[in-house]
Amino acid sequence: MEILTNDKIGKNTNGPLFHHCLKIVILSAVAISLVACRNTGKEQTRPNFVVLISDDQRWDQLSYADIPLIPELQTPGIDRLAGNGVYFRNAFVTTPICSVSRASIMTGRYVSTHGMNHFRTPLEAEVINKSYPALLHDNGYKTGVLGKWGMGTEGTEDIFDVFNAWMTQGVYFHDTDSGKIHNSEWLAIKAGEFLGSCTDGKPFCLTVCYKSPHHPYQPDERDKDLFEDVHIPKRETDTPEDYQSMAPHVKEGSLNRWCYFDERKDEATKNKYEKDFLRCVKSLDRSVENIMRTLQDLDLDKNTVVIFLSDHGCLWGEHGLGGKWLLYEESIRTPIIISGPGIPDSRQGIKLDNLALNIDIAPTILDMAGIPIPDEMDGMSLYPQLAGRKVSERSDFFMEHVGIVDVENPIPDSRGVRSVEWKYIRYVNVEPEVEEMYHLKTDPTESKNLAGIPEHEETLIQLRERYDYYLESFQK
Repeated sequence: MEILTNDKIGKNTNGPLFHHCLKIVILSAVAISLVACRNTGKEQTRPNFVVLISDDQRWDQLSYADIPLIPELQTPGIDRLAGNGVYFRNAFVTTPICSVSRASIMTGRYVSTHGMNHFRTPLEAEVINKSYPALLHDNGYKTGVLGKWGMGTEGTEDIFDVFNAWMTQGVYFHDTDSGKIHNSEWLAIKAGEFLGSCTDGKPFCLTVCYKSPHHPYQPDERDKDLFEDVHIPKRETDTPEDYQSMAPHVKEGSLNRWCYFDERKDEATKNKYEKDFLRCVKSLDRSVENIMRTLQDLDLDKNTVVIFLSDHGCLWGEHGLGGKWLLYEESIRTPIIISGPGIPDSRQGIKLDNLALNIDIAPTILDMAGIPIPDEMDGMSLYPQLAGRKVSERSDFFMEHVGIVDVENPIPDSRGVRSVEWKYIRYVNVEPEVEEMYHLKTDPTESKNLAGIPEHEETLIQLRERYDYYLESFQK
């Protein structure tokens, strides 16, 4: 089979034509593989899926990361999952807010194309019906979702066999016949109940949506004293100078600045916030371990793809800011881990450097299930990279957070482009508009804004062109 090259489909490897052609190549390879299996006389078993989504957990808040936020944080459950699968070092979300990111995970689409940009708002029928749960359900999968759905629930009754989820933030502790239990423990129990009903050979997909480690940071009782004697240093750019280097009419009075003071008004407040956050990560990790153990106990692990990711990250004082919403690395960079059948033994435990996105989860699941990927999906399947096949990788992606939250302390609307080495951000609802550009290879903390520096004018023009290209493509 001929592999399409840039010369054959145009140099732009991020355009709709390229993605359409790439999907054809991927699906053709899957079809050939399935035919080969059938020709051996062996029945091809479709894989099951378990998707685990944490909330607010950025890439460095697990011990498998290259440089964990603190060495004392140990996440053996998530680490074991990564050690048996593939860990994407450079994984990102396209919009750093929970409801929108979860919609992008389900649909494989940017917010500019799926259109769901407010809590409690349901996805339109034509969008949700082409989400990965809907398409799996249409193709004979038993589907379920547990926990923080984060969107309006209209239409979910048609695509889920089990829907024990909510559109609000939910609570950290649940009342049960056995007393109060932590949300992470409750999700592990409910996941066990779902998985226990999936031993009849019918393929299934379960999506588990955690509250941890989201505000108000309430860990399991078993974890409430962890890190008591640990000193967590301030982040490198948590300085007045870094905050003052940004345009004051963008950041001053913003929700990000309010969050900073709410979480860091003094050392005691900072310590409690950060330690409770990481304690919630520990509670989450135990839940992941329990779900993986249930898969093993039910003899489902060998044919189940497990995907772990977060809906976005969180600023921990970087740039003198808190919260998420903005397009800095701390907000958009997350873990993505994929483990299970379809990954050769030689690939298990590797760390990949290519750009991977939350909008890639849906097409990856469909690809691994042998289901055609809808043209409407903006993401691309990661399955070829899991399997070690040579395919063209994306060179950049679009980021956006526009008109999503209406609050007393406004969040500046921003859009941008992030490439392998560069980041371009434009704040679009302020006057005058503000541009930021960072060379991530030499400035990973994004502390030196190069927009307006003459020697970088050519790069700025190129990034503006990519920005305009994405905006125009969304309007087609």
